Amino acid sequence: MNQVRIKFIYFLLLVCGLHAANTDPIVLIHGFLGWGREEISGTYYWGGQHDIEQYLRNKGYRVITVSLGPISSSYDCAVETFYQIKGGQLDYGQAHSKKYNLLRRPEGKKYEGMYPEWDENHPVHLMGYSFGGVTSRMLLYLLNNTFENDSTGSLDKSVLLGNSLPGWVSSITTMSTPHNGATISNIVTDIFPFTDNLLPVANMISSSYYDFDLDHWGISQKENESWPDYFMRLKNHTAWETKNNVGWDSNIQGAKELNDILTIDSSLYYFSYSTTASVLDPVTGYHIPDKHLSWTNYPLCWFMGRNVVDMGGGQTTDSTWFENDGTVNTISMIRPFTGKNGPEPMKIFSNSEPVETGIWHFMGKYQQDHKNFIGFFLDDKNMVTEMMNRYENHARILYSLP
Repeated sequence: MNQVRIKFIYFLLLVCGLHAANTDPIVLIHGFLGWGREEISGTYYWGGQHDIEQYLRNKGYRVITVSLGPISSSYDCAVETFYQIKGGQLDYGQAHSKKYNLLRRPEGKKYEGMYPEWDENHPVHLMGYSFGGVTSRMLLYLLNNTFENDSTGSLDKSVLLGNSLPGWVSSITTMSTPHNGATISNIVTDIFPFTDNLLPVANMISSSYYDFDLDHWGISQKENESWPDYFMRLKNHTAWETKNNVGWDSNIQGAKELNDILTIDSSLYYFSYSTTASVLDPVTGYHIPDKHLSWTNYPLCWFMGRNVVDMGGGQTTDSTWFENDGTVNTISMIRPFTGKNGPEPMKIFSNSEPVETGIWHFMGKYQQDHKNFIGFFLDDKNMVTEMMNRYENHARILYSLP
């Protein structure tokens, strides 16, 4: 029904010959272990073997793809997103860098800017997939607020952190995003340290084309350093003992802390999509992997479908968290609902009702696993066509916003 509804909107806009109300660039923000357009030859994060960015560009939309630290925190990723779009020397801020012992302005991280005119008169649409949705919300928070330099109370001297920059974002779209955390992050790290969970990735990738982008941690791979030696340095770094990493931001307690501050902006349009690849087992009451789930996600889906985790404050998740797409709990994708402010406002998207600011428009739940939604493991041409149409239809909706 949801897919039919969006296709109907596409038809109406086409037939009515409506002109775009805006032409603001759409910024594609990847998630955990993601990469940029040029980092892995022949494989796009946004599309797999198919190029979503180029497809949208061919349809007349302005699209930007950023490349962020694949295991970095939402804060670090948000700062990186800002400077890649706007341009300038990457600057994580004095207070943040001092707190976490980071290199504040890493060498080689000065950008020309993919959209240097970006300001309140030339805003952007942020589109985040998975953890990229959390990064989008963090970027908005950094744009809307000012931050102090040090104990003297003076403002940070960076462009982003020392100035309040409201109006720079038109909309936020999140897809399969762990707004309230993902229980698998808690479940797995209770068994193994977070860095141990990167070992399967380390075995599959080569540093020659994939970079953990940790210059600000001071642990970039050295010349002539072997991959195993580099990985052991990464594994033993003190950053994992802090809250400044994706492992913390994506677990239930970390997401809850983020939701205390990453509150909804009444001037913005919000959209969310969810995915599912598990089914209810009526005998046990647990969720088990569905037949269309990618085999690599079977163990994760099975664990998420039956385990509860601590939410803090004497609370735990319940059976409503069992449904998942093999990586993220489906209930966590719709809108933020943990944190001291409670659930953010939400309504089901409808073509018969106007789109409003300050409220999440839920675009529907798709029977796809976590990676299907951005083009991976799609062997059926019809599914690829459906995916491309979905992105085009959503881009059309974004361009119809006032």
